[in-house]
Amino acid sequence: MRPTIPACLSHLPVRSVLGVYVVFSVAILVGCGGEPSQSEGVLEDTRAALEKTQEVERLAVRDAVGQMFIVGMSGTDPDYYLEKMIRERNIGGVLLFGYNMKSEEQTKELTESLQRLSMATEPATPFVAVDYEGGEMQSAPWASIQPSAAEVGVRADPEESRSIAERVGRELRRGGVNTDLAPVVDTGHGAAIGSRSYGDDPAIVGRMGAAAVKGFEEAGIVSVAKHFPNHSPALEDSHVDRPRIDHDMQAVVQRDLPPFRAAIEAGVPMVMTGHLVYSAIDPDWPAGLSSAAMRLLRGELGLDGAIVTDDLAMEGAKREGTTARAAVAAVTVGADLLLIFGPPERQAAAYDAVVTGVESGDTTRADRRFCRALQEHQGSVPALRW
Repeated sequence: MRPTIPACLSHLPVRSVLGVYVVFSVAILVGCGGEPSQSEGVLEDTRAALEKTQEVERLAVRDAVGQMFIVGMSGTDPDYYLEKMIRERNIGGVLLFGYNMKSEEQTKELTESLQRLSMATEPATPFVAVDYEGGEMQSAPWASIQPSAAEVGVRADPEESRSIAERVGRELRRGGVNTDLAPVVDTGHGAAIGSRSYGDDPAIVGRMGAAAVKGFEEAGIVSVAKHFPNHSPALEDSHVDRPRIDHDMQAVVQRDLPPFRAAIEAGVPMVMTGHLVYSAIDPDWPAGLSSAAMRLLRGELGLDGAIVTDDLAMEGAKREGTTARAAVAAVTVGADLLLIFGPPERQAAAYDAVVTGVESGDTTRADRRFCRALQEHQGSVPALRW
């Protein structure tokens, strides 16, 4: 099956020119009454143009798929593998960890290099993200040390939460970072969360998280509310297992979802899905791979921003399978952006799997995902509304 180019890609100049040429050629064939001496050459040209159009559509789909990927990197400079992911697969962004950032000056040089590489491939600003939450999660060495979310939650002052987010955001921007995978709006201090949560009261967590979203926005930073629907009740860490939460729907609505609703109402640009099963939402699939969870997030909570997965290499996502299969599943159910860390081979395999799924017609409902990924990169990255 030949891939169908998403409507949002129809502005491509080559495709437009070829489309006009094909229509004009057909008009000549009809107008000349099918005279063989004139029509045969035109028909051959038309066939060639159609073949070229199909190739352009194929390449456009590959570029659009690439824009959905945010990947990790090794070292403090773009290596051969990352440059290849940018140049050949048109990835949408990079997530930096502490081992990638040694100082503000070095990080600024790194992010400028990433920007140049990306802009040479796709004329849109890439996501340059970090995981900077305060407390135990402070990876950017030049940014000021901040208290944990738990400490901020105890004081329950939204202005403190807003002020911290704004300060951190402005400091991150000095190093060329434009996205922070924060705030954590999980309610409670369970496995893998601990002091990263604002507390056990969903109302307080919601107020603190919404204030942080506003602070990041004031600093010009893309923020990400995580880990939907709520990782805190989990007894296992989704990095190494697939937790299962058996809250009934009343508990989900009253305890787990309110902080995410508050963040969405505050205008959070993205929500990150967690790799854990909520039996009341979908007894079979973790949230990041569940169409029911996606419908809840978009329908009931009204998210019109982007849905980004947690790292698809985590055991909670792949569950004895592969990251590539998890990537295809996430795109199929409605994820807009895919986080994948680890070896370059893993990232490339996931990209190839999504492209194959689209080109074969197996990956359904993908057009909107492609359009969302591209629209997020028009102009400055913080402008994520559509």
